[in-house]
Amino acid sequence: MSTSPGGKTEGSAQAVTNPIPKVRPHGLPWVLSWTVVGSVLPGLGLIAAGRRRTGAVIMGLITIALSAFAIWAFTADILRSGLSFALDPQRLLILAIAAVTAGVLWALLILLTNAQLQRRARLGTLQKVLSWGVALGLVVGACVPAYAVTEYSLVQRDLVTSVFQDGDDADKDAEDATPDTAADDPWADTKRINVLLIGSDAGDTREGIRPDTLIVASIRPENGNTVLFSLPRNLERVPFKKGSPGAAAWPNGYYCPGGECLLNAVWTWALDAEGYAGNANPGLKATEDAVTGITGLEIDTYLMLNLEGFEDFIDAMGGVTLDVHERLPIGGDSSHPEETIGYIEAGLNQKMDGWHALWFARSRWSTSDYDRMRRQRCVIAAVTEQANPVNLAKNFPAIAAALKSNMSTGIPQSQLQAWVELATRVQSAKVTSLAFTDDVVASRSNPDYDLIRKQVREAIQKSVQDTPTAVSTTTASPTPSATETPKRKKQAQEQEQEAEDEPDSSTAEDVSELC
Repeated sequence: MSTSPGGKTEGSAQAVTNPIPKVRPHGLPWVLSWTVVGSVLPGLGLIAAGRRRTGAVIMGLITIALSAFAIWAFTADILRSGLSFALDPQRLLILAIAAVTAGVLWALLILLTNAQLQRRARLGTLQKVLSWGVALGLVVGACVPAYAVTEYSLVQRDLVTSVFQDGDDADKDAEDATPDTAADDPWADTKRINVLLIGSDAGDTREGIRPDTLIVASIRPENGNTVLFSLPRNLERVPFKKGSPGAAAWPNGYYCPGGECLLNAVWTWALDAEGYAGNANPGLKATEDAVTGITGLEIDTYLMLNLEGFEDFIDAMGGVTLDVHERLPIGGDSSHPEETIGYIEAGLNQKMDGWHALWFARSRWSTSDYDRMRRQRCVIAAVTEQANPVNLAKNFPAIAAALKSNMSTGIPQSQLQAWVELATRVQSAKVTSLAFTDDVVASRSNPDYDLIRKQVREAIQKSVQDTPTAVSTTTASPTPSATETPKRKKQAQEQEQEAEDEPDSSTAEDVSELC
């Protein structure tokens, strides 16, 4: 270092000549922009505010978390892992707590970032108020997704714990139907699952439960192929499962001279039956025994939905589109048509709310029971096909509330994931249907149950073999003779065409062709 003639060092003179420039304070736009950036990329706003170490640590932790999630998303079975969360009450509770914690931390980080940025800026009073207002708005935006995750997690947890049994209470008589939840394929050792689907008309004006709809879904877990067997609710002389209390009480079938001993009355009869007194749900058990006696199929579990809940479910999913092939009355009956309060007019692609969709499925007196059961299966198929994931997610709290109040099942919580996996197989598999109409049972008062069980076995065998099930039969017409008039020939051709168009009611049909 040299000395100048004036006695000052050269370095000192340079320092005086070139002073370090002062940093100008930032303004409001800088604070707001970095607050927004810091809320989207947590930690980056703190780095801009001079808190480099804290900001870098936060960004590093978030980067590690996102990288771990990306690796999991590309390597794990997302569907299965997602189901494990959605169906596990404990994990759902953990998810809700984690969402609340993340939301609170995110909100505090936004406020801290804004405060630190203001320290590096020169703001007036109104500008500070505006800055804090923007920060609070960002806090609200950060809390909305956290609140949604928390709400949906708790709603789902409440649904799972309310509807599904806590213990493993699967039917002990059907050990083959219990999935191995620890295996990669929980249904690998299961040959067939029979689920009783019940639509009940229980309500404030009704005493007890009288099943309005009874459908047995017989599922082959290997490929998901399913046969739906629709049972008329007014079958008489119903046989019960061999060895059951119902069979002991009614060895010749459930029958009484007044014609009131129908299939849908078994439930209420069993409530006071001595043989079912020790059962937790005597009405359900007796109904399952009756269905087994009719079809020859062991019922592994059940799913029951109150029809009022069905109406709420349709409304929550945004309605359902159905084809109406003939005018259907709402209310009334064949003896009192004047009590009809309205009609569902014929027409294709009609968007219906829950109330109209329910009447579409229940309307009976102007059409045959076969048509009514067909319409019920069409509604089930339409709901399955048209359930929009976006609408379901948006209206999930309402849907969950409807299911919680109106649905019950014998599926235990421990098997939920396996059953959902089975449902996904059914959704992409072949579903056929056989309704036991008058054409099949011949007489509701004295049905041929041996014939019914035979047709059940044949329909299942066709499903196992994966053969075409939409079978049309042609009734042969005699060859017109030389003396046959053109009029008679035309009548014979029309009769032949009608026979071709009429489905074979004794054969399982593809559900997609019924509607």
